Amino acid sequence: MAAVSPPAFPAGSATGEGVTKRRRTKGKKAAVTREQVYAFAWGCIERGQPEAAAAAVICFEWLQRPENVLAGYLRWTDYRSKEWPNAVKIEHHKTGAVVWHPLEEQTEAGIVRFYEDAEAVLSRLPRRGVPMILRQVKQGITKPFSFSGMQKIVHTMRDKIGLPSTFTLDACRHGGMTELEEAELTDGQGRALSAHKSQQAYERYAKRTMERALSATRKRYAHRLANAAGTNIQNEPRNDIQNADVAKNKISTK
Repeated sequence: MAAVSPPAFPAGSATGEGVTKRRRTKGKKAAVTREQVYAFAWGCIERGQPEAAAAAVICFEWLQRPENVLAGYLRWTDYRSKEWPNAVKIEHHKTGAVVWHPLEEQTEAGIVRFYEDAEAVLSRLPRRGVPMILRQVKQGITKPFSFSGMQKIVHTMRDKIGLPSTFTLDACRHGGMTELEEAELTDGQGRALSAHKSQQAYERYAKRTMERALSATRKRYAHRLANAAGTNIQNEPRNDIQNADVAKNKISTK
């Protein structure tokens, strides 16, 4: 007797109808905070790893993808160039989008520096060549970091600094995206900074993009200042309030 092959689908469903497929669910991406990014950055600088420090800050503040940062898509000529002395140009190789992030703005009260902390980190970065992020192989010879090579440095540094295992360059970028959401930017403002859009002829639209990015940067900066002010208020001593309550209680008991 010939062997009978088992049905391809469960009994009663010769065509596979009614079969439930298990769908893969995407896990929520890890996101780090501004405090963690700068704790990492200055910890790296203290330990002789300024390139890892700068890479983390660039991913967080200007939302460039880690692979683009390490591949040399951010060059020194993109930072405060002659054409754009008050901006940094960020290229997103995946989408072809180019975003100009305003670094400062002249106001009646004076110059407002939007990324003072980030620029302080960049000031500690050696200029080894045209790309910002390069490793020195030997005297006079530099190369880009491999993704796995930088990943090892980030893992080592985060452990030494005492940051969670979820701290990665991708988590830095996602943390920056989260900050945009928390700042309640409009969809257009958020996309002006994150470059989640199709390829564009950026030379033609540079002025419009800069204007929208400036509006978005102002809003993100204001959100950051508000958070810092809230933290300071929480940390202020409450002795005066407590003493007033004690005095009030004494009066009421007389």
